[in-house]
Amino acid sequence: MTYKKTVVTFLDILGTKDNQDFESKYKVHRAFHESMRDCQARDREEASYYRKVYSFSDCAYIFHGLRENNDYQTNEEERLIQVALFNTTLTTIRLLSEGYLVRGGISFGDAYLDDLSFFGPAVEEAFILESKKAVTPRILLSDSLGKCAKLFADKAHLECYSEANPIFNSLPKRSYIPELIQQQNNAYLLNPFYILEMEHRMQMGSHEFTHDELKSSVASTIEAQLHQYPWENPVRSKLEWMREYVANSRCSLEHPDSSFAMTRES
Repeated sequence: MTYKKTVVTFLDILGTKDNQDFESKYKVHRAFHESMRDCQARDREEASYYRKVYSFSDCAYIFHGLRENNDYQTNEEERLIQVALFNTTLTTIRLLSEGYLVRGGISFGDAYLDDLSFFGPAVEEAFILESKKAVTPRILLSDSLGKCAKLFADKAHLECYSEANPIFNSLPKRSYIPELIQQQNNAYLLNPFYILEMEHRMQMGSHEFTHDELKSSVASTIEAQLHQYPWENPVRSKLEWMREYVANSRCSLEHPDSSFAMTRES
């Protein structure tokens, strides 16, 4: 029994501190766990990783780690990290579509968890990233994780969209290549719109999401919250940051209407 290398994500729903409504609280709880169920439904039986979610109030810790019986290979950690980050974008899409704004922190390091609880340096780091460093409604990665994940994702995109790729000519035409990990002012951010910037639409369980509809939904959430705060309130600058971030997101497909719906079965 010891620490294991684990991707630890801490997500916090913003603007709900004073919310005591049961239905609203339960809606958040359901969104966290149903998004994890949707992810688990598409796992292969031989998948080398596991995921586990602990939710409380308007927050959740999500863990991704390698299984005990995994035949460890040097590239397994990189694959684990990519799976964890991709799954986190799916959870975030679900929450954003429900009208919630999300802030988070993601770390990779030592953690211990069982059926009762969890602890470890990576747990503490993820919490600090969200509560002390992220500030705006964004999901902040630790520097070491951000560098590693961005290098891996950028390399995969370069290989995929290289003319040396035998299927390059059959790939959808894009105006740009979206980034799963974005770098802003020496900080590494998880792009929650990544999959919709890539595919325009996706099916997750019984829910269908499109890039345009999600942007519109989040923009409406932001505008509604802006009306609640006077100009001098510091919350406004955080909402305005998110409004600009959402406005800058765009689908990369040159012909998005002809795209197929990426399916995540529940």
